[in-house]
Formats: sequence, structure tokens, C-alpha cells
Amino acid sequence: MDLNERIMTAIDMLTAMVVDEIALDDGRDPSDVLPEFLESRTAKLLYEEENKMWWDGPSAVVDYYRKEKSASDNQTQMRV
Repeated sequence: MDLNERIMTAIDMLTAMVVDEIALDDGRDPSDVLPEFLESRTAKLLYEEENKMWWDGPSAVVDYYRKEKSASDNQTQMRV
């Protein structure tokens, strides 16, 4: 396994930890959280290896995701 494959494996594992943390905190099933997370800007940034977001732990990624969701929710409420 080359370095890029190892990095992608680490990102996949980090994604699983992030999804588990969100699911546990929100009382939701991880299988419901996973597709929502993967559609987020946070996930897209996480999978862009050069951003080095994967260097952070799962809690830091969850915080970034929650900020993204909060900003998105605020914009949606302003439109209504």
C-alpha cells in the first residue's frame, strides 16, 4: 500500500469516527448521518488530502461540520 492509499484509509477511518460521534451526540443512526455528512462541504474538504484537515481529530471535524450546518440553517431561516 502506497502513501496515498494509506492517507485515504486514514481519512475513511476518520470519517467513520466523525459519523459515529455525530450520531451518538444527536441520538441518530450512523447510517442516516453518513450520507448527510458525505454531502457536506466539510467532507469534501476532508477528502482533499492537501487541506490536511485529516490531521485533526474527529472532534475537530465534527465542530467544523456543526458550524457549517449552523450557518446553513441560519441562511435557510433567513429566506423563510
